[in-house]
Amino acid sequence: MNKTININLDGRVFQIEEDAYEKLKKYLDTIKSRLSRNEEAQEILDDIEARIAELFIYKSGQDIIRLSLVEEIIETIGEPSDIVDEEDAEEPRKESEQQYSAPPPYYTRKGLYRSREDRVFGGVCGGLGAYFDIDPVVFRIIAVVTTLLSVGAVPIVYIVLWIAMPEARTIEQRLRMRGGVTFKDVSDNIKNEYNSVSDKFKTYTKSQNYRNMQNRMNKTGDAMANGLNAVLRVLGTILGIAIVLWSVLSIMVLTGVLVLKDSMPGLASSVGNFYITNVPDYFLSHLDLTLFNIAAGLLIGIPFLIILYLGLKLIFQFKSNGKIIGMTALGLWLAGLVLLFFTALRVVKGFEDEGTMSETHQLMDTSAEAIYLKVGNDSKPFGNKEYLLEINNLELSSLDGKLIIEGDPRINLTRGDKFEITITKKARGINEEEAEFNANSTEYYWAQNDSIIYLDRTYMLGDEALARKQEVVVNIEIPHNKKLEVSPYLDRLINYNDDSNNY
Repeated sequence: MNKTININLDGRVFQIEEDAYEKLKKYLDTIKSRLSRNEEAQEILDDIEARIAELFIYKSGQDIIRLSLVEEIIETIGEPSDIVDEEDAEEPRKESEQQYSAPPPYYTRKGLYRSREDRVFGGVCGGLGAYFDIDPVVFRIIAVVTTLLSVGAVPIVYIVLWIAMPEARTIEQRLRMRGGVTFKDVSDNIKNEYNSVSDKFKTYTKSQNYRNMQNRMNKTGDAMANGLNAVLRVLGTILGIAIVLWSVLSIMVLTGVLVLKDSMPGLASSVGNFYITNVPDYFLSHLDLTLFNIAAGLLIGIPFLIILYLGLKLIFQFKSNGKIIGMTALGLWLAGLVLLFFTALRVVKGFEDEGTMSETHQLMDTSAEAIYLKVGNDSKPFGNKEYLLEINNLELSSLDGKLIIEGDPRINLTRGDKFEITITKKARGINEEEAEFNANSTEYYWAQNDSIIYLDRTYMLGDEALARKQEVVVNIEIPHNKKLEVSPYLDRLINYNDDSNNY
């Protein structure tokens, strides 16, 4: 009566006679000794054990494994010398040789690199997508949206990352970008041994059971992959539709503002306060306004067009040369930035030269003992006036839907032998001619009626003039023999050049 032993082979429990166990153990130990000690060798040994376990089940069912069955299976699989040649088996090494061993396999750390294959500009979003295992389109959409919200700060961050992140040029760098696995000094002998053992299992891989199992796994994997792909496509389509609708609406609004801006003020009296759209006309020349509109269209419109392009790509999954499109969009956006900077320089230069226009009028003599300064009553149109804002001592308001710009004059009073008034208007411009035009276009009302001089409390910019630090100075010379009485509404504007006791 033979002694039996319980063994665990490939996760399965078998009852085996003692002599059969010794035969099987010697067989496996011989193969193990002939293989190198690394992960691939262990994988080969695990495959052999799995094959033996399958044959045990097929040959014996639930019976005890006997020596004859072990010998039969060894003959089927092959002797150790058939699996691993003796010439290739590791020989005992001397003590000095045993101190050296081949470098162990190592796993590379993930590295942040710019992608050369998946890029629009510099490959930064492609590299981030590979590093975080996320579709780079997500990073591109985030970059475009945050560019609009951060008023141009994100392109600076992108350029910094472009400079800081190296490009994945070599195979090792591309593997590190995705966290791949490499091995150093793996001998060709292991590969040959693995191939020789694999040949022993060709019969099994061609069996019906193996094919059935493989078909089930393939169908399950295909079903899961198709389901996940369908879900992602639906989500991508929904996101793409939302992005397209938002970008189209934004582009329509931007186009409407730029194209219909000049016609909006005409609607102010009936549909709202569109007078605010006329503000740039007082601060920018026609050329500056045209350049500004082009720059604004490029700076704002190009990101919206890129978002629209990404949304359409999510919906229709079409292929295109993203590099050319990206570089073209970037070039146009930078052109808009340069154009905006050039326009700002022109506006600043518009304050460079100063123009002055003066008019002196002799006032009519009067027999009255006193001269009266009062506020003019017929100088301004009447209506509902609404304050808007103040820039450079100029007040912007709306009067029944029309934009008006006003300023406070300075009134200087002096005593002398003459009875006259001098109106001096000042303004600035890009050249002397424009400065004089801006000064001369300033509207200021005054009038005389016998001993009464009517003066406006404010002056207004002309319709064709640009707001360029306009000023109005009123100098009035009063004879010594005349008394002077000033309306309290004008007190804050008057500067008495002589002793006030004389008035």
